[in-house]
Amino acid sequence: MSDSVIFEVNVNHLCWFCDVTEKNRDASLVSTISSIHGNNITNIVQLSSPTPKKDINFIKNHQLVKSVEVLMLQPNNALLKVVSSYEAMTYKILHQTNVTLLESPVTTDGIDSEILLADSHKAMNELLSKWKDQKDYYEIKLKKKKYVKPEDAHGLNVFSTSGFFDLKAAKELLSEKQLEVFRLACDYGYYEIPKMVTIEQLAERTGIAPSTLAEHLRKAETKLLPIFWKVLKKM
Repeated sequence: MSDSVIFEVNVNHLCWFCDVTEKNRDASLVSTISSIHGNNITNIVQLSSPTPKKDINFIKNHQLVKSVEVLMLQPNNALLKVVSSYEAMTYKILHQTNVTLLESPVTTDGIDSEILLADSHKAMNELLSKWKDQKDYYEIKLKKKKYVKPEDAHGLNVFSTSGFFDLKAAKELLSEKQLEVFRLACDYGYYEIPKMVTIEQLAERTGIAPSTLAEHLRKAETKLLPIFWKVLKKM
């Protein structure tokens, strides 16, 4: 029996997930639940954005979207129920292969980032070829892969359930500067109660203007909080 393959891939294609995050680079989307019915797919989506109302209006008017229900709305987050065309989703081709999605895709900067498990190298290549053959798929990039024994692959659901891959993906969502600022904020007690350091003090340590540092930190929090919430729900 051939080894299974766990791999990470970035996909840019005709999809409202990609389009909303390409239009607003500060937005990120995580689909927590999906269900297929005929030619449509329903996704429960966590939207993180400094302008969620504007993004929701964009989603409602997207050519692939049938309906949008706002389940929760906060200043920088929203929980949405979106019904859209199944044809354009990465799920459509994925469901025709021997490849399993280990975690819900994270979409940012117009790119779907997906972590998948194929039962063989051949199955992985078949999925990638199917995606690349579609006219609405603009870029498919295999980021990394790792071979695992079939008996070990069965245990990967333990990592998936614990949020292991979500946490791994969270770090890769951040730019180098956002990661640096977030690390410093944690190291110097910015999130302690009471705070051990202010934005101005952090800025003085880094040589970055306070307003710029605050913006980097806000963007990092916007990207990380939906991921952390996914992990917490599994515990």
